[in-house]
Amino acid sequence: MHTYDNRGARDAVFPDMENRTTDPLPEPGTETEAAPAPRWTPPEPLLALGRATGITALVTALGYAAYRWAATGLPMEPLPGSPWPYLTAWAVLTFVACLILNWATSGIDYDGRWQLIVFPAFAGVRLCLRLRPDTALVYAYGLGFLAVAAVAVAVWRWRWRRRLSATSSK
Repeated sequence: MHTYDNRGARDAVFPDMENRTTDPLPEPGTETEAAPAPRWTPPEPLLALGRATGITALVTALGYAAYRWAATGLPMEPLPGSPWPYLTAWAVLTFVACLILNWATSGIDYDGRWQLIVFPAFAGVRLCLRLRPDTALVYAYGLGFLAVAAVAVAVWRWRWRRRLSATSSK
């Protein structure tokens, strides 16, 4: 009587099956496959700068697209003049806000954190392009707000670190 051993077919279809107790161990002295080399990932500071640069470029591109769309006269009538001083101001503010947000949420897996930057920054760009305030005011209010946010994040992280060290010492 012949029995059919389907182990080879099973391994071809399901190569990652955990039930491998019947497979023979490799002979001593034979070479096994080397594990794949780990992928290189940039250090965390470079990742933070890359994310901040990407979000800044996105907000600037969306702001410029809104300015060009406003030239059609649909929901927003643009004032005459160049949009670039306002786009530059919001690019600087967005970049700093992204770095502060990345610092605040480092070590926390939070899915919607970049929407916290993109939506208010885009709204600010739209308002600036519509109302055309003095760019010095945009920088002053924006950097003042970001300074308060940085202090709040520093206090929060300091308290969080203190609470973690208190619970780990018990």
